[in-house]
Amino acid sequence: MDDAQAVFQGWENDPDVAKYMFWTSHNEIKKTIEWLIFETGKEDADDWYRWAFVRKDTGELIGTGLIYLEEEYNKYEISYNLSKKAWGNGYTTEAMKEIIRFAAEELNIKEIVGRHAIKNPASKNVMTKLGFQFVKNIPYECNGGTKTYEGKEYIWKRQ
Repeated sequence: MDDAQAVFQGWENDPDVAKYMFWTSHNEIKKTIEWLIFETGKEDADDWYRWAFVRKDTGELIGTGLIYLEEEYNKYEISYNLSKKAWGNGYTTEAMKEIIRFAAEELNIKEIVGRHAIKNPASKNVMTKLGFQFVKNIPYECNGGTKTYEGKEYIWKRQ
């Protein structure tokens, strides 16, 4: 739990970061610690892979990326979040390229779904740079299902 404070201050307590995420922002570090315990409990799962995003030059923890099996659709899906101060620098695209490479080469995953709220064009940019193709418009649930935005679904297919 050494990273709890960095995770809490970096993005988990930031409503701007949480705005289009499934989770709600944490108003106390206890919630972040509970989330980290949940995540570390998934380490041995063969359908849930999360990585920390760390700046190469400073070693600062700036976000996370995830690929997991979405049971409702029986497809792998990506998710990512980044500290607001790291937005706009290409870090998410760079990190997610490696996660997708891992999924394709190590897990032999052939298709990956990505979804985003239309009001979050930065996520669209990440997905298109990663080679995802638009599939359809969807309702996009956020904040523990308490908010729904117009969204888009994309798919990445292994060549």
